[in-house]
Amino acid sequence: MLARRQDFRGALDHIISVSDLGRGKASKVIQSVESSKEQFIVVKNNKPQAIIMSVDEYNEYLNQKKNLNLLLLATKRLKDADQSEYTSFEDVMKEFDITDDELDDLEDSVVIE
Repeated sequence: MLARRQDFRGALDHIISVSDLGRGKASKVIQSVESSKEQFIVVKNNKPQAIIMSVDEYNEYLNQKKNLNLLLLATKRLKDADQSEYTSFEDVMKEFDITDDELDDLEDSVVIE
């Protein structure tokens, strides 16, 4: 129970009103965001309107969102795919006349980041 109260108090410390930002607190908030990667919720008329976060965190959020969308798309495609249209790995190897030794050489030459 005590941990929840502390979490709640911590959350309240990261809520700032639009009027407070206009009264010169914006610089302090931005400095805090830059130095400790804290996030702030900006409220107007007691309603959340925006979030202030670091550019690095925002970029990470965008990457995670993109990855989630790609995962959802891949999942849908796998679900809707017609398995009879698949080609086995062995068939591809035969079609392009690639031996296991050549495949090993290809694996050694490819760098995946």
